[in-house]
Amino acid sequence: MLRSVPWRFTAVIFVSGAACMALALGLALLYAWHTPPGRMPDREPEDNAELLLERAQHFQEALQQSLADRERLVESVHAIQARNPDYTVDFLILSGGGDMGAFASGFLRGWSKAPPGPLARPAFEGVSGVSTGGFIAPAAFLGTTNDDEAIDAVFRSPKPDWVMPRGMLFFHPDNASLAHIPGLEREIDAYIDLPFAQRIVDAGASGRQLLIQATDADEAASHRFDCVAIARKAVQTGDIEPLRHVLLATSAVPGVFAPQLIEDDLLVDGVLTGNIFYGFYDGVLGKGETFGAMWKKRYPDAPIPKIRYWVIMNEYLKAPAMTVQPKWLSIAMRSLKIATRSFTELTLRHLFLFAEVNRLRGDGECEVRWVAVPPTWMPPDPDAAHFNANTMRSLSDLGQRMGADPNSWHAESP
Repeated sequence: MLRSVPWRFTAVIFVSGAACMALALGLALLYAWHTPPGRMPDREPEDNAELLLERAQHFQEALQQSLADRERLVESVHAIQARNPDYTVDFLILSGGGDMGAFASGFLRGWSKAPPGPLARPAFEGVSGVSTGGFIAPAAFLGTTNDDEAIDAVFRSPKPDWVMPRGMLFFHPDNASLAHIPGLEREIDAYIDLPFAQRIVDAGASGRQLLIQATDADEAASHRFDCVAIARKAVQTGDIEPLRHVLLATSAVPGVFAPQLIEDDLLVDGVLTGNIFYGFYDGVLGKGETFGAMWKKRYPDAPIPKIRYWVIMNEYLKAPAMTVQPKWLSIAMRSLKIATRSFTELTLRHLFLFAEVNRLRGDGECEVRWVAVPPTWMPPDPDAAHFNANTMRSLSDLGQRMGADPNSWHAESP
């Protein structure tokens, strides 16, 4: 025989159920009607033909700009070679890696203290950066001890508001991203100002390049920003915001950080189209279009200067070995990491192949050296969230030790 249920208990259950249903309905209505604070205005759609035409035009513009850059480099380096016959053309490449950018910021500090010799830190003709590497690239381009220390201090002192969820409706599909970044935007505002832009202009007056890569989400293509030119315009107009937006664009992790709309282009993280960017003066070239080929044509009696690429990867070269549980989320996250690392490794191998082809064509010697977070390094707290101060300081310390040691560099293709 069933026991009778007290009427008060029945009433409580009924009221609780009704309240839950009302709350669920209220949340559903709020979800449907609420305009989230993280929403960007809708954009006017373009048809496929228009987008394909724009992509082709942008690609040709980039090639023409690269050609002009190489011509300028040939002239400027020839003038330097007259004073210094042993001059080498050096490019620094800084990869993405999120909070692991603390490795590169520390490495640059240590590299400035390395002993004199062929692996000492040179003056760079060009510096490129992708994602967190793009955040570091302006300081590396300027290259002073104060700049190294200033950017490393930022990475060693992450703040709780660097990345924050967008509130209760962070998952709303109309949001531009799950999170907003008031702290990171504050750091960029303090880091990039008009006097800083003027210093970039001065440092690039000889033709040196500071390039930051983002990804055009519409065209599914990389977008290269000439930050010396952007800094020059900022100084002329007094408007520093476009230069700040470039740093936000290159690190706009899709879905997590909001994209940047720059001149009608919707831009997201540069890592999507290449975790390392080395299209300084070569990139997609046929025979006769490389720096060395142009040099031979212009100055056939002068030796072609050696080109050296220095690659600092703010990550492990390969995803760390680990035991993966057979659960969909674990497998999905693991697969994403493997894909990203494999893509970066393949791109680095491509750079080595380019250097070898350049030599075989008789277009001069190219050297490639790279460094990455060693697989033996482990974060102090493996379960800590991103932008953890202990993790980033540990990476900065590691970078400083490795940067000061010339033996840290790898000269062979991975």
